Amino acid sequence: MRSQIEGFTVYGIDAVIKFGGSLTRDLVATKLLIEGIAACAQLGHRLIVIPGGGRPDKAIEEIDREQPLAPETAHRATAMAQDQTGLILCDRGFSGKLQPCETLRECRIALDAGRVPVLLPARLLMDLDPVAMTWDVTSDAVAAWFAWLVDATRIAILTDVDGVYRAGCIGVESDLIRNIAPTDLLEMGHTSVDRCAAAWISDKDLEAAVINGRHPERLRHWLGGETFVGTHISNRVPPGEIELCSVVP
Repeated sequence: MRSQIEGFTVYGIDAVIKFGGSLTRDLVATKLLIEGIAACAQLGHRLIVIPGGGRPDKAIEEIDREQPLAPETAHRATAMAQDQTGLILCDRGFSGKLQPCETLRECRIALDAGRVPVLLPARLLMDLDPVAMTWDVTSDAVAAWFAWLVDATRIAILTDVDGVYRAGCIGVESDLIRNIAPTDLLEMGHTSVDRCAAAWISDKDLEAAVINGRHPERLRHWLGGETFVGTHISNRVPPGEIELCSVVP
């Protein structure tokens, strides 16, 4: 959270949490992660969740492969997929702490009431038109854009892997990256973070982390400024000096 400027709304958001749609393939893990996010909020962290497209998004991608969709159709449909996933995350079957919100005002009211707002982004994306109509822009980039919009300085991208891996060696512990500059991440292309998000993180000087959402305690460690298992992305990391993790618990 940056400094207040008189006359403008201060949301006081500590971090934006991108809830990767891949995590919803395991609903038990989904519930545990939601409980973990709610617990972090109870510790005093003001958080906003941006949902990925999840299963609805995969259905749209499958249709597009069979019958290519117009950019306008795909753009609106995938944004609405994020809304659908967000509504599911807020269902009482998972938690009573998360609240679906369509506007920044609703998010602020939810935060002030001690709840965790889950932004349903389709309305804002259609009204403000911030991102191009391309498959290259994913919910990662939407979350990074939203972090900038509400003046948050930190973003956690929760996914189903431990972080970003060197040379695409996913799951190989010795190739898990601990620290990386966003410009180096951008050169790697699409990894567990899309290229557009990496460029935005660099340009807007955000502190980002890629964390395995199957281990909610890692998010708590990151929010608390502790050592965490995952990938830290920051302009404070010298370009070209990629640090690898030594051990993954």
